[in-house]
Amino acid sequence: MRPIKNTYETYSPKVIKNLGYLINPFLLNFKSERNRLLVFYFHGLYESMKQKQLHHVDPQNNMTTKQFIDFIEYFLHYKYKFIIPKDLSSELKENQSYAMITFDDGYFNNMLAVEILKRYNIPAVFFITTNNVKQNISYWWDIIYKFRVKQGINLETIRNEQRTLKSVKFSAINDYITQNFGIKAFEPWSDIDRPFNEVEVRDLAENPYVSIGNHTHNHSILTCYTRDEIKQELSESSNILFNLTGKYPVSVAFPNGNYNDMVIEVTEEAGFKYAFTTEPKKNPLPAEDTKLIRIDRYHPNTTEIARYGSFFRLGYEPEYLADDLKIKIKSILRRRK
Repeated sequence: MRPIKNTYETYSPKVIKNLGYLINPFLLNFKSERNRLLVFYFHGLYESMKQKQLHHVDPQNNMTTKQFIDFIEYFLHYKYKFIIPKDLSSELKENQSYAMITFDDGYFNNMLAVEILKRYNIPAVFFITTNNVKQNISYWWDIIYKFRVKQGINLETIRNEQRTLKSVKFSAINDYITQNFGIKAFEPWSDIDRPFNEVEVRDLAENPYVSIGNHTHNHSILTCYTRDEIKQELSESSNILFNLTGKYPVSVAFPNGNYNDMVIEVTEEAGFKYAFTTEPKKNPLPAEDTKLIRIDRYHPNTTEIARYGSFFRLGYEPEYLADDLKIKIKSILRRRK
């Protein structure tokens, strides 16, 4: 018999998530998102589900181009206006709901988004990890994923391995990959998992629907680094992007969303105007008039896009809400004793 605790922890988030799809579209009608900015972060796009089934990249929250179109059409239908960071410094309309699309890492497959952006006349931000572009190497989490899947390892074990590596610096991650899979493991398998090259980044930056941002040089989780190392990661990436595009990026997305007071201080000192996290929250408008504006982001739902009302939009995540409910229930039961 399955222990009650394990049953609760396994199924409660799923139940909450399913209820969210049914209930929250109605709740959102009463919870206005006017004068709010909803920012969503993507990683990669697939031409079709067949590409996903090749397992060339960690699926994370990747979606097909059809799902991406559904996502855009959902928010256009509800009269959201899509913007990019520089628009925050201009005078935005009152009583308007805003959305922003961002892509992290710099996958070549992001080119699939560009024609869609042009078709719908909306902009997006692309945060580039410059070392992968310079060296034409796969992203380390994809290497772990695709080789472990090939070995028949289950997804939970793969996630645990990736999670452990997020606590160390990029040099240790590179050594780990070389020791476990060999130096050739860094070579991309296809256009699905490869990064942009330098020419493609230059061309991308010239597109009127594209804004380019910094995602560090080595996709470094900055909370693992010293002040000088953080400064180096940001400056090296910005200098490369300047050499490719002719502009220094004013926006940075923290890899894995991790930051602390020191990361914020160094980011501000480096001259960035906007810093993007992965905290699932709405951003009030107008934005605060500060040296560095921190912007929170949601990850997109890759299924049932048309029913996009969910606990994420209400400021919760199913796992966190399940934990909160468990704590409150225990508290009530203790008071009754």
